[in-house]
Amino acid sequence: MSTSASMNGQQSMPKRWLILLSVGLATLLSSLNNSIVNTILPLIGKKLQINLGESEWIVLIYLLVLSLLLLPMGRFSDLLGRRRIFLLGFVSFIIASAICGLAPSYGLLIFGRGLLGIAGAMLLSVGPALLTTTFPPEKRGQALGLQALMTYLGLALGPLIGGWLADTLGWQSVFYSAIPVALVALTLGILSIPRQTRANQPVPTWSNTLTFMVSISALVLLLNPSVIHAQQRLWMIAIFILLVTTGGLFIFLQKTSTRPLIDLRLFRVHNFRYGNTATILNYLCFFLALFLLPFYMTNMLAFSPTKIGLWLTLMPILMMISAPLAGAWSDKIGSRVLSSAGMICSTLGLLAFAALGAFSPHTMLNRMDLMLGLVLSGLGTGLFAAPNNAAILRSAPPAQQGMASGTLATCRYLGMMGGITVGGSLFNAIDLYLGGTGQSSALTFLHTFMIVMGIGVFFGVLGWIASMMMREPSAAKPR
Repeated sequence: MSTSASMNGQQSMPKRWLILLSVGLATLLSSLNNSIVNTILPLIGKKLQINLGESEWIVLIYLLVLSLLLLPMGRFSDLLGRRRIFLLGFVSFIIASAICGLAPSYGLLIFGRGLLGIAGAMLLSVGPALLTTTFPPEKRGQALGLQALMTYLGLALGPLIGGWLADTLGWQSVFYSAIPVALVALTLGILSIPRQTRANQPVPTWSNTLTFMVSISALVLLLNPSVIHAQQRLWMIAIFILLVTTGGLFIFLQKTSTRPLIDLRLFRVHNFRYGNTATILNYLCFFLALFLLPFYMTNMLAFSPTKIGLWLTLMPILMMISAPLAGAWSDKIGSRVLSSAGMICSTLGLLAFAALGAFSPHTMLNRMDLMLGLVLSGLGTGLFAAPNNAAILRSAPPAQQGMASGTLATCRYLGMMGGITVGGSLFNAIDLYLGGTGQSSALTFLHTFMIVMGIGVFFGVLGWIASMMMREPSAAKPR
């Protein structure tokens, strides 16, 4: 009997909903982990005495490890069993959260965040598959929709919870708070997810995965060298050579392998090519703002972590409202109009943030401009995501839907890492340059913030152009 049939046949209705709750909590934890830490980065930086460029790695290492391991963990779950990988993900999440909370130093905190990335990859790669093999076809859409809702709920609650906990109990409590939730989810998983008979699976071509992981890691390190302190120039040359070698080998393997990790031929399809390009640029814009705004609110507005959390909650709340509506509207009016409108809103949001320097920090005009930027950024991503995702997946052949979905997820995380790179490394470089001109530190920070947000506007315009290049289904035939 196949794994899918076995699970559908064995699960009673109460157990199905317990599995959904366990998967939903896993999604919530991962989403919270993305949003909750951004709010308290300035506080962590102050306590651990690290600069903004080093702070970016607290967020970046999680996204890097997660994006590198999502596809391999999916393969591992097919070979070793989804139940085993999923439950091990919760155990790893609990251990990693404890390490982050106990971390007395920057290095140990980075190590703990890397472990959280491994745990997140285990949970996110297996969760949707558990739902599709547990629920019958007529219930799967509802189950996956509820899982998506947990993503937005995590994004909305993260800033608020993180800010409040950091203010009242210290930044370490932010990581400890995930442990009881993970314990509950683990218990539900143990009680409800059945042991599976694993279907025979072909052994993955690990050379594809390894070259992908090494090349992306080399690229991220090359663009974010703040963690390299000794012999930085020599290391940068070595990393560049590694990037060129492994990146070239990866492309060669994808073109010649019978089981490629990413079928590069998909990028010949018009909407797939431009849709994924727009995805990278949209998430770059969103995470650029999400990363830098807490530092602006701390350094220029003297906001507490709780107050920062309250303000940042505006973006995910608007995403929660606009995303389902945009998904429904795209079925009637097409994806191109809504995804392009979303990119316009995201770009205007960054423009509003860039204009913050024109107003005195403690005036009503400053607060109005800040709120306008937050509203436009949240609305932009909400309008963009669902229509763009639908257009990308519609453009891929039915037999390659899984690969298309995995490629889309990879592009999403590349965009997130790109936003943090622009907001961290580029900000640090410009701040260092302007700091040598004799300006005060506050003025240097403000000018750098305005320049980097202006650069973000440029990326937003590129994203809008990519969205405008999309075609509606009748005209978007694979070539």
